[in-house]
Amino acid sequence: MTLRAAIRLVPVVLVACGDPAGSPSAGSSGAAGSSGAASSSSSSTPAADTSGNATASSSTTAPGTTSSGPGPTTDAGGDTTTGELVPCAGDLPTAWPDGLDCSVPEIAVHRYDDDTFILRQSLCTSFEGPFLYLLFGEDRVLLEDTGAGGIDVAGAVGGVIEQWLAERGRDSIELVVVNSHAHGDHVAGNPMFMGLPGVTVVTPSVAGVSSFFGIDDWPEQVVQYDLGARVIDVIPIPGHQSSHIAIFDHATGWLLTGDTLYPGRLYIDDFAAYVDSIGRLADSVPQDAVCNVMGTHVEMTDVPGVDFDFGADEHPDEHALPLEYDHLLELRAAVDAMGSPQLEIHDDFIIYPL
Repeated sequence: MTLRAAIRLVPVVLVACGDPAGSPSAGSSGAAGSSGAASSSSSSTPAADTSGNATASSSTTAPGTTSSGPGPTTDAGGDTTTGELVPCAGDLPTAWPDGLDCSVPEIAVHRYDDDTFILRQSLCTSFEGPFLYLLFGEDRVLLEDTGAGGIDVAGAVGGVIEQWLAERGRDSIELVVVNSHAHGDHVAGNPMFMGLPGVTVVTPSVAGVSSFFGIDDWPEQVVQYDLGARVIDVIPIPGHQSSHIAIFDHATGWLLTGDTLYPGRLYIDDFAAYVDSIGRLADSVPQDAVCNVMGTHVEMTDVPGVDFDFGADEHPDEHALPLEYDHLLELRAAVDAMGSPQLEIHDDFIIYPL
C-alpha cells in the first residue's frame, strides 16, 4: 500500500500570495503571559481542510545521514564572511487566519515554493496555533511537527503529498515525521502517522533523534540529512526542551528554530543549555546562508514589545512569522550578557526563563 492510499485525503487549497521578502501577520502559543513584540517579514493565508486518521508505532532508522555541520563560510582570501541575508526565493503569505473567524479550515496550508509548504493549526482549535513544515526532496519528504491535537493533520499532510505526487506523475514518496521537540503541542498528531506504510515517525527523545540522524555526540554534533537532492542540517539545541533540534534547509535558506526562537515568549527550562544552544546555532549556520528564521508559534502583536495574553485564541494584528538572522544574534548577545536567567522584553521576542 502506498502512502497515498494509507492516509485518507482531504481537499487542500494551496495558497501562494504575498511579498517574497515578507510582510506582516501570523500567530499563537505558549505558556505564561507577559508583554512583548512586533516586526517585519510576512505571514500567511488560509487553506486546508481536515479529517482523517491512522495509527500504530514509531521507528528510528533511516537513510541519507552524513556527519558534521556547515560552519561559517570563507572567501577566496580565507576570511570569514558574514554578509546580508540571502534573498528569499519563495512566497510568504500576508496574513494567517487570526482566530476571529472560525469558519476557516482547521489547518491553513501555504505553498512557499514547489517543494516547500507551511501548515498552521487554527487558533480556533488550539490557542497554541502551531506551525508545521513540509519539505519535499526527490526521495523523501520531511514533516516537522504534527500539531497540538484535535485536527486531522494526517489528512491535511496526505492531501498536500497527493497533489505534489500528481504534479510529477508519481505514485508515492517516503514520509519522515520528526518533531522540533517533545512538547505536546508539537507531537500530538504523531499517532496518526505511526504504522502507516512508507512513513517513519522519529521518536521525539534524545535517544530517538540521535539514533535516526546518526548524532553520536549530543548536543555538540551537527549532522546532515539528505532528502534526495535536498540537504538539511540537524542541529541539537536543548534548553527549551531536552530533545529540541533546529533544522537548516539549504534549499530555502530557512533556519527552523522551533520554540527556541520565534516571535513570542521564549520559555527556557535549562538556561545553561539554552545559552550553549543559541551559540551553537549561530556558529553552525553562516548568516549569509540564511533567508529567514522560522519558528513554530507567533505570540507577539505587531506593536514592538507587546505580546498576546497567554492562552489568547484570537490574534488580530499578529506579528509576522519569519524573523531574521539578526534576531538570533540579538538573542545570543542578550543571554550571553545575563549573569542569571531573567525575563527580558525585546521588540520581537521575550526571553522567558521558567
